[in-house]
Amino acid sequence: MNADLQKLIELEKVDLEMARLSEEIAALPKRVAAIEAKLADDKANVENARTAIKDNEAARRKLEADIQAFQQKIIKYREQSSSVKTNDEYRALMHEVAFAEKEITGCEDKILELMIALESAEKGLKTAEDDLKAETADVEKEKAEARTRTAEDEKQLKELDGKRAGLRSGVSDSPLAHYDRVIRQRKSAIAEARTQKCQACFVMLRPQTWQELMANDQIITCSSCGRILYYDPAHEPPAPEPASKKKSRKAPASDESGAAAE
Repeated sequence: MNADLQKLIELEKVDLEMARLSEEIAALPKRVAAIEAKLADDKANVENARTAIKDNEAARRKLEADIQAFQQKIIKYREQSSSVKTNDEYRALMHEVAFAEKEITGCEDKILELMIALESAEKGLKTAEDDLKAETADVEKEKAEARTRTAEDEKQLKELDGKRAGLRSGVSDSPLAHYDRVIRQRKSAIAEARTQKCQACFVMLRPQTWQELMANDQIITCSSCGRILYYDPAHEPPAPEPASKKKSRKAPASDESGAAAE
């Protein structure tokens, strides 16, 4: 195989692998950021659950204070009722007592509802805290894996960069310039040819070009996509077998005696 062609085939393998590693390195921080965003959601859920519990407790304290205030009013109204002089004044005080007692009952009902809601909020907080704990562990694991993977990728990139420089230095200027131009435009610069077709754009090659290409002793480019072509005889499908001649069949011998005896 042509020396430049062989090196360019290897060079593209190196370039494609380096591009893959670079993309992976760039993608890892985004992946970690997405996990941390999920962690932020879990932290928010915990804070919301804690806030709900605090609000519940504050609401219950206020209702308990209201109950005490109404109880003080009832005591005050009952004390005043012993010194009133008319029935109207007494009825008015009793009305205030009844109103305060009704308010107390309402407050107690609300406190009961809040206590039931508190049980649900505490369960929600426990679930949110468990999720946060698990997610935090996953994030730390993902970060560690990302750091390890990044270090490995960067090490491979450094090794490949050295190999790439060696390959490029061994290729003639003209084919190397053509390679660089095509790979920038099409992301790949080398294509195999099979059954007289470029396997990148599937355009048929001229018979003479195909014959020259099969020797692999020169740089040949696809007239359609511009990629540098090479031929691998191991990938060429086997030639069809020649059609076998049909064997002539002999006619069955006739029975000269005519019909078979019964």
